Amino acid sequence: MSESTDQQQAIQRLLDESDLRDLLHRYAFGLDREDWVLWRSVFADEVTMDMRDYSGGPDPRPVESDKIVAGIQTLFAGLDGSQHFMGSHRYEIDGDRATITAHMRAEHWLTNDGGGDKYTMFGTYTDEAIRTDEGWKLTSVRLNLIRQEGNRSLMKRAAKVGEAKLGS
Repeated sequence: MSESTDQQQAIQRLLDESDLRDLLHRYAFGLDREDWVLWRSVFADEVTMDMRDYSGGPDPRPVESDKIVAGIQTLFAGLDGSQHFMGSHRYEIDGDRATITAHMRAEHWLTNDGGGDKYTMFGTYTDEAIRTDEGWKLTSVRLNLIRQEGNRSLMKRAAKVGEAKLGS
């Protein structure tokens, strides 16, 4: 390979890493700002959300991304706020496919009278992405929890509050 080809590959790798990092940051900002257009923009038309470490349940299957957005929108409508941090990104890029691994910390707040106003999750996301004409899109999101702190039951309360607010 020529030096020029090596440089082009290195530049493409840096561009891909930057775009993939932005993809995860849009995921976090979309949730925290309740910007559902932004959050939806990170997903392919179908996505497999594997949150079994948090919620249990059967093996995940691909679901229409619009349904994922509608469900999370209800939950977040019931929260007073949230803040998601992503860091220590690692990338495996193979042409138009990538695996992204990143540590996460997610803070959730809901003023309530049942066990505390805060719930925090610590873990690692392992996500699969594909390159599309619109840029990189997530096809799979898997959360591996390391630790949880605070009042986990406030998430169920938030879902009920969100259902009442949105009339779901």
